[in-house]
Amino acid sequence: MAATLQADAFKRLYSEEYLDKFISEGVRPDGRGLGVCRPVTVAANAVGSADGSAIAKIGASTVLAGVRLEVMVPSSEAPGEGQLIVSVEMTPLATPDFRPGKQPGIVHVIQQRLTDVLLGCSILKLSDLCIAEGQAVWVLYLDIYVLNAAGSLLDTSLLAAVAALQDTRLPAVHMTEEGNVERDGLEDIEQADAAVAAAAVKTAPLQLHGTPLSLTCGVYKQQQILADPDHEEEDLMAASITVVIDEQRNLLGECS
Repeated sequence: MAATLQADAFKRLYSEEYLDKFISEGVRPDGRGLGVCRPVTVAANAVGSADGSAIAKIGASTVLAGVRLEVMVPSSEAPGEGQLIVSVEMTPLATPDFRPGKQPGIVHVIQQRLTDVLLGCSILKLSDLCIAEGQAVWVLYLDIYVLNAAGSLLDTSLLAAVAALQDTRLPAVHMTEEGNVERDGLEDIEQADAAVAAAAVKTAPLQLHGTPLSLTCGVYKQQQILADPDHEEEDLMAASITVVIDEQRNLLGECS
């Protein structure tokens, strides 16, 4: 017990020297090699009330993504395109550094990076969200919640976001003579039988044009490269870089 307490105290007081001892042996404090990533898990349909959802974990880092769909009139500048609105929120228990009423800067970075990847790399085409040009389009709200901030948050957020989008299904709809949007498949269903009505609604999967994945690596003392650094390692990195590829290993982009 005493030895464990001493090790923990040394780690807190001399975090750089603590990491140095492991790096010199070619390993890291959690037992991984320098180029080894933490285990990854992804589970879809994590929130039953959402139009699409998923929870992703990289090591202890945990992110929940949910998708909400709404119908709106398109803008005159893009009458045949819907919208993607990404929001990212750090939950109070995600990190000890959380301050009520103020989101950390990483939240805005993740929000912009996700938008850049999904739209800038044409993973999601806004034209696929068109219901009737000039009359109605889908607005897709992608809500990201960081449940545990334990490193590589952009990688974990992208995993959760893509899985939630893959879980999303667009209801089949049509325009009425009055210009309203109605769902298909409910004409002959009695209002009293809600379960049958829900089952009768026709849907189609949201079309994605690729499956992006990202990997963050940190540079330690300008000498060593650490793949997928955890939150304690991130604080000691001189620099970091995130590379985004698709399922065919084509480079989609990078950021630092």
